[in-house]
Amino acid sequence: MVDYETKAPGVYVEEVTPAGPITGAGTSVAAFIGTTTRLPADAQLGLPVPVTTWTAYTSAFDDYKSGLQLPYAVRGFYDNGGGLAYIVPVKDPVAGLDGALDQLTRLPDISLVCLPGVIDPAVQAKVLTHCDTMGDRIAILDGAPDKTPITPTGALQKQRSALKSANGFGALYWPWIVILDPDDPASKISVPPSGHVAGIMVRCDDKVGVHRAPANEMIRGAVDLDYLLNDVEQGVLNHNKINAIRRFPGGPPLVWGARTLTDSVPWQYVNVRRLVCYIEDSIREGVRWAVFAPNNIALWKGLERSITDFLTRVWEAGALFGASAKEAFYVKITEELNPPDIQAKGQVVIEIGVAPTRPAEFIVLQIGLWDGGTTVSEG
Repeated sequence: MVDYETKAPGVYVEEVTPAGPITGAGTSVAAFIGTTTRLPADAQLGLPVPVTTWTAYTSAFDDYKSGLQLPYAVRGFYDNGGGLAYIVPVKDPVAGLDGALDQLTRLPDISLVCLPGVIDPAVQAKVLTHCDTMGDRIAILDGAPDKTPITPTGALQKQRSALKSANGFGALYWPWIVILDPDDPASKISVPPSGHVAGIMVRCDDKVGVHRAPANEMIRGAVDLDYLLNDVEQGVLNHNKINAIRRFPGGPPLVWGARTLTDSVPWQYVNVRRLVCYIEDSIREGVRWAVFAPNNIALWKGLERSITDFLTRVWEAGALFGASAKEAFYVKITEELNPPDIQAKGQVVIEIGVAPTRPAEFIVLQIGLWDGGTTVSEG
């Protein structure tokens, strides 16, 4: 704000940056951390390399002949709808993980993080911590191969008990999927599902939006599963926040779960967690024009208008629950939230509440027998 008391009397024009519309942030950029047999000429171990196609990946790194898990995950990502991905090559996914995750903190456009084939929960916990700390991405983790998936002392349940994400920034998928061996199409091999699931998330984002639960979706490239779950077993897995991959009679393998690794009910669904990340990222980027602007009522009104317009579009897309925009969200920038001491610190506090739509995880059918006059129903 110009100090007009130091100026000569007259008319002055002050240019103010207008509040522009908030555009949606990206939700579909994945990061893959894993071992490669070679590097592009200008690349280094631990430094992310962007690729946009499977061909670009094989040109830069390696193909299936390496015997590593990373190529199968990246191919599954692209087969299922993936786009931009950052490949972080490491000599050892355990020893090189800390450095790789540090590099990912410098890439704010990443929204999905995969560590294909690594099933050590102590290592996976580092990826969860990274995503929790960043607050704008979700870890897609592979469950341990196990022929006793609901046994508390089995590999899968022990792995699950060691993985926690207070606010739902990670999800665990099981079992591994079976694909045709690219080097011998007459044979089949089991591969971890994380790369394929990441591609499905991108596909759902593109087809419907980030609010669409990435479940009840076909896994392209999968011909079978390493373990065929029954309903009782899946009930245990679902209760323990392990996302099942199922194959029903006559159909292809499907992702059949959308839970995150948290006990917090508000953050228990993958699509809710990702939707809120999308909203936060979009608003953060969309109101950057307000930084260093005069902290006054005009600024508050401009921020409220921009955020309200954006959230209205999110509601109209079906991502928020409510018969009207007022039922779906609210935006508050008031003197109560911004008393003089807060203003003196150069801060603007905005309170936003949203009502995300949640997946219809359980469809309850009340079926009755009708004889033309009475109905006998099963609850």
